[in-house]
Amino acid sequence: MAATGAHAPQALATMALPLLAAALVEAAGWSLGPWHRWLEAGALAAFLLQLLLRVGFLPLVLNTLCVLCAVRLALPRGFPERRQLLLMGFLLFLSTAVTTAQLDFLLGTIAWLAGSAALLLQLNWERSARLGPGAPPAPPRARILGWTLGALVLGAGFFVLLPRLPGQTSRLPRFRVGSGASAGLSDVLDLHGSGPIQNSRTVVLRIQPPDEPSDPQARYRPPLALLRAFGLEQLHGRRWGTSLLEPLRPGLRWTGRAAGLHPLGADFFLEPGFQGVIPLPYGAVDLGLAGEAPLRPGAGGSLLRASGLPPAQGVTTVRVALTPAQVIPEAPPRGRRLDQLTDTGLGTPSAQAWSLRAAPGELAPRDLAERLTVALRSQYRYTLDNPSGTAPDPLQDFLEHSRAGHCEYFASALALMLRYRGVPARVATGYRLGPWIPGGRYFLVTQAEAHSWVEYYDPVSGGWRVADPTPATADVAFASGGLGAAVARWSDTVQFFWDRNVVRFSDQDQLSGAGWAAERAEAMVRRRPGPRAEGLAGLALLAGLGWLGWRTWRRRGGSRGPADRPGAIPELRPLLRATRRDLPPLAHETARAWLERLARLRPQRALMLRVLAREADAVGYDHKPADGLRRLVRDEARLWRK
Repeated sequence: MAATGAHAPQALATMALPLLAAALVEAAGWSLGPWHRWLEAGALAAFLLQLLLRVGFLPLVLNTLCVLCAVRLALPRGFPERRQLLLMGFLLFLSTAVTTAQLDFLLGTIAWLAGSAALLLQLNWERSARLGPGAPPAPPRARILGWTLGALVLGAGFFVLLPRLPGQTSRLPRFRVGSGASAGLSDVLDLHGSGPIQNSRTVVLRIQPPDEPSDPQARYRPPLALLRAFGLEQLHGRRWGTSLLEPLRPGLRWTGRAAGLHPLGADFFLEPGFQGVIPLPYGAVDLGLAGEAPLRPGAGGSLLRASGLPPAQGVTTVRVALTPAQVIPEAPPRGRRLDQLTDTGLGTPSAQAWSLRAAPGELAPRDLAERLTVALRSQYRYTLDNPSGTAPDPLQDFLEHSRAGHCEYFASALALMLRYRGVPARVATGYRLGPWIPGGRYFLVTQAEAHSWVEYYDPVSGGWRVADPTPATADVAFASGGLGAAVARWSDTVQFFWDRNVVRFSDQDQLSGAGWAAERAEAMVRRRPGPRAEGLAGLALLAGLGWLGWRTWRRRGGSRGPADRPGAIPELRPLLRATRRDLPPLAHETARAWLERLARLRPQRALMLRVLAREADAVGYDHKPADGLRRLVRDEARLWRK
């Protein structure tokens, strides 16, 4: 339950405390049987107290189950109590299973399934084995593997055939990164912070181009290099934020299905935690969001999923058709919006002085932006150590002293320099395109690729241009060489196929799968085999039917010779194989005589061997059903081999 991340730490502690108390009772060997009424009354009081506190339905159920489990564990346990514990554990497992769809949870599910089967087997075997004579044999634990695999196959069949149930969506969280401790997308930029920034490998989205013979990296990496999420136009002091004055950029359309008129197309698979905002490349874009209502614009020119709509099984899939463009067309900003795009806030004198030194004179906006970008890239160093985060003016410290910082320092510096020179500019946040994963043929974008850059208005081009002053950085985790990088790529490929084919499995996938099966069946009907193939198939069918008939005849006693011989009773053959080296049957020795001789030589097994002798006589002479004898012989042979 802790691994799913669905419960707060205090809620987990509340559920764990009664179980820890029960473990303490077990370890100390205390006998609380005489106090069972008080314990049950305490469980009822805990339930009523939670009702009064209105903790919510799900916490009430989970806490009550944990308390009841603790009471049962602390008291003496017979057969009914042990079955009750298993049932309550199953209910807790169900409450956990509906909160996650991760691949690693499947492995835990398989282990839980096998463990539950072992417990049920042990409980029922102990109860039934007491009814038989002699020492109870060991339960057939080897069958647990088959039961577990059978349950998985049955569950997979239900998963494919049952109707899809949509999940619940969540609104976009407002998370900040520049002043935090972990890298990621941000809709604000504030350079004040402390300590280094840690890279986060949390997956945001995967971009899969269609299968093509050409090199997808060479074709798709340039137009998808920057994926924009937010534009930060408003400057409050030294803090950049989104503005409602910024319109949704032109060239975006969504019609339920992406048009096929664009030169580039790809599927965007957005993870559930980041399904609110859709980061998109630059250019004219048609969007297809299968089975869902249109998207909606958000602050900062962002594009969001319509609120309240359920995602397709957790992972949001967007089909993007793109015509790349270097310029975002827009009419020249005027009035209040122009004032906002040229406002320097509290600013810093260093930015203005630095821009005049790096690019003196009157320059066109494009030339000015290019010179400042080259100067920042060549004279400053990229780092996540955040050496200027604790300074009174972090940007001034970055420009004059540390000369090193992360992308938000470079973007903030360039945007402020351009505004000091009268050029409308804003900071854009989103993601760089991540590494190419060959096994799954997709680009991976994680929170480590979260990035900030600058957009400035160029009146000559009639729109916004992009300038990225941050030096290029290498992706260490998915570098081309090394065992660790190979394992990382393989692991993410497995996770992607799980997300795409299991988590995202929808009614459309069911229909396409049924159509694929129908096409294959129709093709098999149309493709009539030749006479030779038909003859071979007929012979194979006759051979199979003959083998089944022979097996049935043998089981019903058709091949038995004298009924008093051990070899004439097929159910005794496992025990014959187990004893063939040391104590095989003698010539003309009957089954009863052979088993009686084994009983004399193995006194500790004498009682069960004599039971086997009676069962063998009943099967051999009275034609009694052999199921009981077969089970007893199998268990005896296993013990004999040990």
